[in-house]
Amino acid sequence: MNKVDAATVRSILDGHEASGFHVDDRLRGEIDQPGEMYLDVLATREEFLRLVWQSSDATRPLTPVGQPRTLLDCACRLSTFGWEFQALIQAGFEWFRPCADIDKAFDYGKVGLVALTPLIESERRETIAGNYYIYDGVHKSIVLAKRLLRRANGYEPVQVLLLTPRRS
Repeated sequence: MNKVDAATVRSILDGHEASGFHVDDRLRGEIDQPGEMYLDVLATREEFLRLVWQSSDATRPLTPVGQPRTLLDCACRLSTFGWEFQALIQAGFEWFRPCADIDKAFDYGKVGLVALTPLIESERRETIAGNYYIYDGVHKSIVLAKRLLRRANGYEPVQVLLLTPRRS
């Protein structure tokens, strides 16, 4: 991992925005907060699928309370819905609409940066196989996980930004 400063991260995010990527304001706000930041690349499919996904009521079909939440775990649960985000939307889970859009027009070149932060103790206990929590990039990450499991795409290394200490 390469330690980076706020100016470097800001420049990367500006470049992503200029290329048409969405950059969340929440992430922009975090780069000036106390702590350290590191850039790295997840070189293997296995590393990527060990990332821990969010737990929220809006995503509950893929994130049952008390169950592991690696991208592998969550994407596998999508099989219950025929591997289709549209089925989740039709079941009343509107949060997945951006996932359906990303999936339909998937372009590896638009994956961009995924922001990570360390796991908290309860996440480590719940998701033993997990490595880091996805702070920003949850929609594109679950789409990519689904596409990898369905073999719609091969794995290409994903650039990540690690924010420490834990961000909420």
